[in-house]
Amino acid sequence: MLDLPGLDSRLKAEIAENGVCIVTINQPKRRNALSLAMWQGLADIFSHASAAREIRSVILTGAEGDFSSGADISEFDDLRHSAESAAFYDAENDRAVEAIRRCSKPTIAAMSGCAIGGGLSVALACDFRVADPSLRTGIPASRLGVLYSIVDCQLLYDRLGATSAKEILFSGRLFGLEDATRLGLVDRVADGDQYGFDVAHAFALECAMGAPLSVQGHKAIFDAIEAGELENRRVDLQILIDRAFDSEDYAEGRRAFAERREPIFKGD
Repeated sequence: MLDLPGLDSRLKAEIAENGVCIVTINQPKRRNALSLAMWQGLADIFSHASAAREIRSVILTGAEGDFSSGADISEFDDLRHSAESAAFYDAENDRAVEAIRRCSKPTIAAMSGCAIGGGLSVALACDFRVADPSLRTGIPASRLGVLYSIVDCQLLYDRLGATSAKEILFSGRLFGLEDATRLGLVDRVADGDQYGFDVAHAFALECAMGAPLSVQGHKAIFDAIEAGELENRRVDLQILIDRAFDSEDYAEGRRAFAERREPIFKGD
C-alpha cells in the first residue's frame, strides 16, 4: 500500500508487479460514491504517483463491480447547500480531476457497473477507459438541477467533442456499453469472460514495460498539445527529449535491440 498519512480508508492504492499502481475506490455499499474526503484523497494519490519513480502506470477502478456512482449526494445538505459551499466542494473535485489528468504516468480507468456523474469525470481524466458489458454511465446533472463545473465541461469537450458532450449533459440519461462506445466514452471493450479490470491491467503492464523517460515525455508533449500550450512549453519539452537521448535507458534499448532481447529499463 502507498504510505500516504491521513488517506481516507475508503481508498486503496498499492503498487503491484512491474510498477503498476492500482487505485481502488472502496465504498461498495454506496456503489463507490465519492465523499469530499475521498475527492481530496484521490488528488493526493495521483500527485504522489506522478512523482514516484517506482510507479510506471496507474489503474483506477472500483470495488465489487461498480466503478463509481459519483459524488456522495448524502453530503450535499451539509457540504454543498449554497453557492459558497458548492464553490469549495467543486474546487476540491476539480483538484482531484486535474491531479489525475496531469499525472505524469499513463492512467487507465477500468470501468464496470455504474460510472456516473463524478465517477465518469475521474474516468475521463484518465488517459484511457476500458469497460465491460455491465457498464452504465452518464451525467445526470440536469436531472438534479446542478450545473457541471467548468473543469468538468472542458474535460468532456476535450475528450468527446461538443456534440457528444451536449448529448450527455442535456439528456442526463444513462448509457450502456454500446452507446458509451459510440459517444467516445470507452476506448477498449472487454467481452466474453473478460472484465474491464483484466483488459486494463494487461494494458497497464504493456505501458509499464516502456522506458519511463520516453513514456512520460510523450505524455507531456500530448498534454501540452491538448492544452494549447505547445509553443509556450517547447523549450521544456525539448529538455525532456534531450534527456531521453542522453539516458542510460536509451543505451540499454540499443543494446537490447542488437542482442535481440527485451530491454530492462530503470528510468535513468
